[in-house]
Amino acid sequence: MAKITMELVKELREKTQVGMMDCKKALILAEGDIEKAIEILRKKGASVAAKRAEHATNNGTVAAYITPDHKTGALLEIGCETDFSANTSDMKTFANTVCEHLAKTSLCSNKWCEPACLIEQKLGDKLVKTMLNELVAKIAENIKISQCARFSPEANGFVNAYIHPGATLGTMIELEVKGLDDANKEILVQLSRDICMQIAVSNPLTIDPSQVNQETIEKEKCIIAEQLKSTGKPEQMIDKIMVGKMNKFYEEVCLIKQKYIKQDKLSVEQHMNDVAKKAGCTITIKQFKRFAIGK
Repeated sequence: MAKITMELVKELREKTQVGMMDCKKALILAEGDIEKAIEILRKKGASVAAKRAEHATNNGTVAAYITPDHKTGALLEIGCETDFSANTSDMKTFANTVCEHLAKTSLCSNKWCEPACLIEQKLGDKLVKTMLNELVAKIAENIKISQCARFSPEANGFVNAYIHPGATLGTMIELEVKGLDDANKEILVQLSRDICMQIAVSNPLTIDPSQVNQETIEKEKCIIAEQLKSTGKPEQMIDKIMVGKMNKFYEEVCLIKQKYIKQDKLSVEQHMNDVAKKAGCTITIKQFKRFAIGK
């Protein structure tokens, strides 16, 4: 029987990040062969993951990665069973590492990536799925990639993100910017971050009223009509009042129509236009994403 030294156990731990006792047991089974021990630990991780797969993942962490040039970004939501595990360094490291990989690697033909696609990608010398299984084995909880998104716009695109303190809420935005001088780039960095914070706080449904689906509009109109009828408003007045009520609805659910959180006398659209004028460019919101743990 091969002698299992402390140096050998430490080497395996450095390679796998699994606990010392599990590393020692794997080395004993592998008779001191590091590669066989790694395979044993990976199989154990897959087994633990399968056993805990049905456990609810109502806690977790959200991570974001934006490339230095703000041309590409990724947002990632990792779900787990407890808040304690969500805040461990192992969980944060996994989330940040995979999120950076997602941003830097073109995984799918579309800009919206799926967790099922992401976990089959190779990150270094391992599949993301293998890394996930090893994390499950170490923490002993059901852990999964709940949602992921990647923005990689055309030449005039600009991407930024915001992670709310506690990392249970994160947002990402893509802007189209034309005519911006490099000297004014920091203005755009601040604007995009502020709008990301706006999305985090106000949770809009769409960018503008044209994107609200007809079913939602009709449902809201029915609710407003019933409310007005219950107050005794005559039929001929309802249509006129409806216009103002729907405009108020759009101010609540459409990002550019919302009151800007840092200056509520302006809408997000008005603030954005003011910044664009100051920077000598045009700015348009192309898309956004918001991930919130447990929502």
